Amino acid sequence: MSRRALVWSGSAVAVVALAGLVVYVARAGLDEADKLAGVIGAFVGLAGLGVSVYGMIRGDPPAGPGPGSVVVKGDNSGVIATGDAADVRMTTEPDP
Repeated sequence: MSRRALVWSGSAVAVVALAGLVVYVARAGLDEADKLAGVIGAFVGLAGLGVSVYGMIRGDPPAGPGPGSVVVKGDNSGVIATGDAADVRMTTEPDP
């Protein structure tokens, strides 16, 4: 599935969930909705914790720098040109 389709489908799910939440709060009242929100929040928090632990256990190495990237360690006090048609001019006078 393309990234655009994922964004649109995620947006549609969020809109439907928001509409459902509004309808539920209108019918059940704030007290019942507050209790349900606490339970749902606990399960969402546990799911997030599980996903983060899975990500740590999986241990994929971080992606290295891509083409045109520059890695600077320490103090950099100059200009970095990656060679991708960058026009870098260092002068004491402003450009005309």
